[in-house]
Amino acid sequence: MTFYERTERGMTRLAAGLALLGGLGLIFATLVTCTSILLKLGGRVFGNTTESLSWLRPILGEEELVTYGVGFALFAALPWVMIQRGHIKIDLFEPVFGERFNRVLDLIGDVILAALAYLILTRQWYMLFSKARGSKEPLGNLLLQGDFAAAADRMRTSQESQILGLPLWPTYIVAEICVAVFFVVALFCVWRRVRALLSPHTTEV
Repeated sequence: MTFYERTERGMTRLAAGLALLGGLGLIFATLVTCTSILLKLGGRVFGNTTESLSWLRPILGEEELVTYGVGFALFAALPWVMIQRGHIKIDLFEPVFGERFNRVLDLIGDVILAALAYLILTRQWYMLFSKARGSKEPLGNLLLQGDFAAAADRMRTSQESQILGLPLWPTYIVAEICVAVFFVVALFCVWRRVRALLSPHTTEV
């Protein structure tokens, strides 16, 4: 087995594992939604009849919880969609162009997706470690200096969700990990397209 084949197998397994893990986010969002609907229905049917059933009400912050679950599923699916070429592709004129030109277009598309992955990766990194208002030191500098107390205080006073008041920085970290994998997989896909372009034989990539 060549180095390329080992890399392809590793990237495929990594993307598949992350996608399966992201499926838990969809399961979580589904359970929260169904439970909230059942509680809402039970509250309307039985809530006014018995005081002991007054707890039958929708889950507080249901929208936020569903957003987190679905968001995690979407970010986790990005590497798998990339390596399986599952993104939207308009191939209306593909039969008209030659095989070599189509390979060039495929390479350009993967390069653009890799660039987008890099932009998302760096932007989220900025959101995690940028300097807060009124703060003299960015969070990254506090961590590098070993001032963990100040870093923890920055995290406690960072952005929170509107309903549940949950800190948002953990969601940025999870999304950053998913996008980092997406970026690595996108770079591999660019390598795959380059090999296909330079290959003298017709291969399905």
